[in-house]
Amino acid sequence: MDHLLAEHAEHAERACERLILDFVHRLDLGEPASVAELFTEDGVWEWPPPGDGRRSEGREALRAYFGARPSDKLSRRIMSNIRVTVTSENTAEATSYFTTYRIEGWDGGMVPAGAPVQVGHYEDTFRRVEGRWLLASRTLRLPFGGPTPRQGRGALEAVRTDRAPFVRFADGSEPPLSQGVRVGPFLFASGQGPLDPVTGELPADFGAQVRQVLANVEAVVVAAGGDRTSITRCTCYLADPSHFPQFNAVYGEFFADCTPLPARTTVVAGLVREGVLVEVDAVAALG
Repeated sequence: MDHLLAEHAEHAERACERLILDFVHRLDLGEPASVAELFTEDGVWEWPPPGDGRRSEGREALRAYFGARPSDKLSRRIMSNIRVTVTSENTAEATSYFTTYRIEGWDGGMVPAGAPVQVGHYEDTFRRVEGRWLLASRTLRLPFGGPTPRQGRGALEAVRTDRAPFVRFADGSEPPLSQGVRVGPFLFASGQGPLDPVTGELPADFGAQVRQVLANVEAVVVAAGGDRTSITRCTCYLADPSHFPQFNAVYGEFFADCTPLPARTTVVAGLVREGVLVEVDAVAALG
């Protein structure tokens, strides 16, 4: 009996290891959207804080997320330190390390080798469904990461994210602008107002408006591959000069862990949208 249990555990370990390797094989060399087939119907992929909070649940959401990978993104992942623990007849868990080499703007040719853009690990749970082992959940942990370099120079790339507001006009048309434009290692982010990107609500409190504006700016920078420490310059617009001391306090808290602090210009201006008391645009260096 013990021999049969050991044999079952070894088979489960090999099956789960194969899933871990099949995942990166499909991302790097296959059809990225097919990664969804490696998950259970209710499977979850997430990058919890201090990551960006992304979470996809269910095969359709996973298929859409991984299938959105740009065709000019080239990547190779090296998996190591794979440790699978069988927890029951139908469940298991694993930790595996990965190193990611990646570029954007790939034109099909050979790329000079560079440093990896990510070193981290996955925390996985598995479930056996109708005799087949599948991923039930995958959690990304990323202690080492940076922006993805872009091949070539001078190519302009629009940056867009649902994590920052992009408000249509009353007639349903989109405003004639990009949330951000990336060129080489630089991002130029459009002015962000204080609308909540999920609810569309405008905070009445000035301090809350400042915090939302800065969160919206950061969301555009993150979508381009950076974070708040990538921001090198901000231009800040206040509707009322009497708000400047409070603005300075909230702004200072937001960038407290950034060294050096971004360069900044603050001006008083009549802002277009009624009720908007502050707006900020930014430049970021992405590597």
